[in-house]
Amino acid sequence: IPDSVTSIGSSAFLGCTGLTSITIPDSVTSIGSSAFLGCTGLTSITIPDSVTSIGSSAFLGCTGLTSVTIGGSVTSIGSSAFRNCTGLTRVTIPDSVTSIGEHAFQNCTGLTSITIGGSVTSIGSTAFYGCKGLTSITIPNSVTSIDSYAFFYCTGLTSIKFNGTIEQWNAISKGSYWKYSVPATQVVCTDGKVSIE
Repeated sequence: IPDSVTSIGSSAFLGCTGLTSITIPDSVTSIGSSAFLGCTGLTSITIPDSVTSIGSSAFLGCTGLTSVTIGGSVTSIGSSAFRNCTGLTRVTIPDSVTSIGEHAFQNCTGLTSITIGGSVTSIGSTAFYGCKGLTSITIPNSVTSIDSYAFFYCTGLTSIKFNGTIEQWNAISKGSYWKYSVPATQVVCTDGKVSIE
């Protein structure tokens, strides 16, 4: 993609199953909805620091994607952005991100590790639904809401750490069934542990 391009439009590469690699230049500031939906041949993607938003369903169904680097200027990850990316194993969400959209990483069954940046305030409904390979997660104290079904069927999640106090954890708005089928029975906070059974 040439340096003259400032945005990747909606559905730009939708269904391009033969696409195996792409270089996004620093001139790009946004990735539109469904931009790479169904690009099953993509194995890795680097989103540069110039990008501020990842649209809904941008990489939905990119089952061959094993590595993704999210640039340090992205503020929002759209709904279903990486949904059904079953090959993803680990994701680092930078501190610039304030919201993780609903279904964002739903059914990323290969995901074993995720780091949530320290500016995220909301984790959307079903954001990590069905991420059965996820064994541990650290939630920053910036989070004020965890929506319904956020970690639904994360059956391998045995460790939840919260970088804040028990009082801060209790103040978080939590939706229905946010931890359904999660084996972890407590959250480790900075000043002790709190039961989530």
